[in-house]
Amino acid sequence: MITRGTSIIEALAAVALAGIAVAGLAGAAGVAGRSLRLADQTGAALALGCERLEQLRAGPRADGADGPVGVDRTVFARSWSQTGGRGATASLTARVSWGAHVVDLVTEAMP
Repeated sequence: MITRGTSIIEALAAVALAGIAVAGLAGAAGVAGRSLRLADQTGAALALGCERLEQLRAGPRADGADGPVGVDRTVFARSWSQTGGRGATASLTARVSWGAHVVDLVTEAMP
């Protein structure tokens, strides 16, 4: 005797497997979204730090801090300082932080 079609058990098993696969993809999409957001924020922090270092290189050189806001409304805390100088090489430092993340940039500049 030949039976045609699928049984209810087979259909339920297929639906369960499809549900597990979709749940796995949804979890991976969430992780990918968070990773992309962190990469975007890190890129913005690097740009903010590099911008400040370039301004310090050009002068005047004074320590300071500010709180720029990114295009995605991320609030960054940016601080900068310089040591040395006055005839010697100056060490320029910029720190950009947001949430639990920090980017530190250091360079040197001639007096």
